Amino acid sequence: MSDSMTVHSLAPLDHGLHREVESKEIQENQQSIALAITLESPQTWRASKKYLVRNSSEGVSLQDRMADLARGRNTIFRITMLLFLLSQIGCALSPSIAAMLVFRFLAGFFGAPTVTNSGGSITDIWHQSHRSVPLAFFSAASFLGPVLAPTVGGFLTEHTPWQWNFWLVLIMAGAVYLAMFLYLPETYQPKLLRDKQRAQGNMLERINIISELSINLTRPWTMLFHKPILFSLSLYMALIYGILYLDFTAYPFVYGDSRHWSTGIAGLSFLGIAVGMAIATLSSGYINRIHGHYVHKLGGPHPGARLPHLIVLSWLIPLGLFWFAWTALPPIHWISGIIAGIPFGLGLVPLFLGITSYLTDCYGKYSASALAANAVLRSLFGAVFPLCSRQMYERLGTAWATSLLGFLAVSMTPLPWVFYRYGPRIRALSKYHIQTTQAEHAANSS
Repeated sequence: MSDSMTVHSLAPLDHGLHREVESKEIQENQQSIALAITLESPQTWRASKKYLVRNSSEGVSLQDRMADLARGRNTIFRITMLLFLLSQIGCALSPSIAAMLVFRFLAGFFGAPTVTNSGGSITDIWHQSHRSVPLAFFSAASFLGPVLAPTVGGFLTEHTPWQWNFWLVLIMAGAVYLAMFLYLPETYQPKLLRDKQRAQGNMLERINIISELSINLTRPWTMLFHKPILFSLSLYMALIYGILYLDFTAYPFVYGDSRHWSTGIAGLSFLGIAVGMAIATLSSGYINRIHGHYVHKLGGPHPGARLPHLIVLSWLIPLGLFWFAWTALPPIHWISGIIAGIPFGLGLVPLFLGITSYLTDCYGKYSASALAANAVLRSLFGAVFPLCSRQMYERLGTAWATSLLGFLAVSMTPLPWVFYRYGPRIRALSKYHIQTTQAEHAANSS
């Protein structure tokens, strides 16, 4: 939520940090995020977004590996979340743009592990056959935060100083941190096993931190570029994630420029996507039943049982994009473009949930590495796509710029069917999947 909360506050923030911008430009830009990007040096604020998301990916890769070294998830949660809170204070009190960029860097770096490790905690707690519903709520929260934040930030920017974007995040994150510190148990099995052995007085095998860290940092990249399933599905998720983050700048530009909506009202344009995500989340129980049906049909909990519903639902994403492309501008009523966000959100949550569960089932104990590689690629796309949104919409127009995104989504949409049909043959070539299957057979035999 913190990364998109400030999407509407760039102009007042810029003015508050005493940048040298002509007063005429300030007056023109304070009503719209689209016009805010036309400030004297727009590359500076695009860089802040890029640093935030790119260094989120670095935080994902490094600190997820720390959890893998039997330090436990709670240690990572407590340290990184506290540093994230402190970085929000730094952002709110920044005296200059340079200081702001540094603290945004730190916010992204220390904020990312709490998201990625949360998914790991869910897989620790729930059995494979019961993960769909909790993972659906987790995925919805992960996406509803960034989608709803511009709406909140838009009205907050209109009526309060820009610093309140960060104070509000600090208040909410502080409440979450307190609840996590008091009530969240350790769930990471290697850490629990080592604690049990230590309590029984058993000798513990010493971990070579350097060697283990080296392996855990290189394995995600090795898997990403050598496993076609992981690379293809990660690229698909990264593309959709990039489109979502591009929308954070495109939607206010379209509605602010063509319909002259204020900052706060323009933020309401995201509600269609939010409604679609909410519907998808509420439907997670039905999706879980579909998964159970295909587990029975395929003769066991095969990874392919995660994909059948995506063969249909994934087409909702390009449908929403094409719908928005050709109905967002006048003289068509404004509600049409907002409703177009519903199928986009309705397709996005099941897609991310299904692919994440599929990769987890495919790679078993190596799934943390697979998901880390997936998260890094996804974050890179989320960093790059917003940088070109304004130029693309100015040169191509709303219809063709959004249609281009729709065509890119269409090109990836057949992947769930491809891996449902040919996945077993492809997975049979992966040593990580073979080792996962052998471990499952051994566990079932015992």
